Amino acid sequence: MSDGDTRRGGDRIASVGTAFRILEAVRERDSAGVTELAEALDLPKSTVHHYLATLADDGYLVAQDGRYRLGLGLFTLGATARTGERIYHVAKPNVDRLAEATGEQARLVVVRDGRAITLYQSVGDAVDDPPTHAGTVEGLHCTAAGKAYLAELPDDRRDEFLAATPLDPRTPNTITDPEELRATLSAIRDRGVAFDDEERDEGVRCVASAVSDRSGELLGAISVSGPVERMPDERFRSEVPSRLRNVVGVVEFNTTYSEWSDAL
Repeated sequence: MSDGDTRRGGDRIASVGTAFRILEAVRERDSAGVTELAEALDLPKSTVHHYLATLADDGYLVAQDGRYRLGLGLFTLGATARTGERIYHVAKPNVDRLAEATGEQARLVVVRDGRAITLYQSVGDAVDDPPTHAGTVEGLHCTAAGKAYLAELPDDRRDEFLAATPLDPRTPNTITDPEELRATLSAIRDRGVAFDDEERDEGVRCVASAVSDRSGELLGAISVSGPVERMPDERFRSEVPSRLRNVVGVVEFNTTYSEWSDAL
């Protein structure tokens, strides 16, 4: 059988998995052509073409000048999925207020399958062109939100992550040594704030704190980021973290006591 046939591996359907691999590859590249995707995924060009054509017919991809980009069919699915996240409803107005107060980009980040996903973001007056958007996927080890989340994990889950995840460098400042990251996470847990000092993107600083409910369930993280020129040391290390911790405290209180639960 070809890769395009429906085959099962345990409970997995191979063709469905291939479709999502193609969608992920397009997402990573913003747009891509048939040959580029076939080479990246080690699939026959004819197979990739059939998948792309089908996904485009169904509105999940858009074809333009021989290249494909994500379509609005995926946006409707993502928007619907987001409404099922309780933390989104509780945190959204507070993220907006944080962006307004700092003038910078504020984000609500959740973690799924070992990756940080921007669930919601808001920008202040100082931001013209935000580098991320709702749905942005990032590594945990190189982002403030990801490190804030990792720092609050139980020891066994954090050890599992460190053992299984390559700490790929994004910039010269990215922490790539597991023991150094382990020590950094310990310090983050003690102070309740994580810093990304040009570790994901050169020229960008970010501060984040994890969000949990009263039971201790880890829900995600909230971050504030801005360019180095607007984030001098005092603002980066003191002013913004203070504002951030106040907002996280409000979100955690509202998450714990909010009556928003009927839709879950």
